[in-house]
Amino acid sequence: MDRKTAWLILNMIRGIGPVSIRKLLEIYGDPIEILNSSKKIAQGIIQSDALEQLKNWKNIQWEQEIERVKSQGIKLVSMDDPEYPESLKQIPDPPVILYVRGNIPDTSVFIAVVGTRNPSPYGVVMAEKFSASFAAWGICIVSGMARGIDSISHRTALRMKTPTVAVLGCGLSNIYPPENKKLAELISETGALISEFPLDILPEKFNFPRRNRIISGMSRAVVIIEAGLKSGAIITAHLAADQNRDVFVLPSDANRLIGRGNNLLIREGACLVESPEEIIEYLNLTPQKTDIPETAEKLPEGINLTNSEKLVYNLIKEKELSFEEIQMKTGENLQNLMRILTDLEIKGLISSAPGHLYSCKNK
Repeated sequence: MDRKTAWLILNMIRGIGPVSIRKLLEIYGDPIEILNSSKKIAQGIIQSDALEQLKNWKNIQWEQEIERVKSQGIKLVSMDDPEYPESLKQIPDPPVILYVRGNIPDTSVFIAVVGTRNPSPYGVVMAEKFSASFAAWGICIVSGMARGIDSISHRTALRMKTPTVAVLGCGLSNIYPPENKKLAELISETGALISEFPLDILPEKFNFPRRNRIISGMSRAVVIIEAGLKSGAIITAHLAADQNRDVFVLPSDANRLIGRGNNLLIREGACLVESPEEIIEYLNLTPQKTDIPETAEKLPEGINLTNSEKLVYNLIKEKELSFEEIQMKTGENLQNLMRILTDLEIKGLISSAPGHLYSCKNK
């Protein structure tokens, strides 16, 4: 057995997280030795249920997991591998192994762009503005592929033809949210989908703080576009601060509930910014590209649409429509329509709003 397989087995045991594995490493020094010595591990080092699984690790279906990983075109990246992000090794509880579909971009600068799942029009515009500028400068955007700000950030990077990284709070066999399956495919073509969870793990609520520490841990800085008082973006910001990462926050209207988390973070000491250029200057970064767009809404040249895309786009050009209205008018099935709408968003032709409403960006 090699070390990567040992890391995989340890990672598949429910109840043994990075902190518990670190404790075991302090005693046994090596993941293979942890498995070989599992029968001797005393009570109290890890939880009793997890200890029982560890002692019977040979019953875990790790061989089937490895076969499925290979068949699905996924790579296993451990801390021993050169592809493992160097910045992620620096956090107190780095994941021992990553499931990666695609390739983690070989870049020196990752910046996380995160925010609410239900952004205001202001949040949408600012997410596109900051993400477009970062992408144009050759910075890799890291986010969580959630609805709202996360998805907008990924789509903007793709539209700017810059790789982006999505970190999931579930296994890569359970893409979440389901309407982002097409987006996930596009991200993995030039960038990477990343998860520390075994393939079949569902998007359970307690997985997302673990996901968020990877988003911030990979990144040179975290940008909060728009966030409520109790949100995953706030958790990510606090994790980033604990990891000694810079946290940048856009100011929010005091009357807008969805952005109250931004103002809270500013009171706590996060850096207030109003433009992406401020972040570049603060971090003393040297942009890798020079074709920075004047606006995030500029229509890319040379756009080609399929007949189905033309039909949907022409409908949305007339007026804002809900997903259900578009489906009724076109007769497209659910999966095809989600794919078409995602493609139109990536091409910069339409935008989505809370409530699955779609409108044209260039009337």
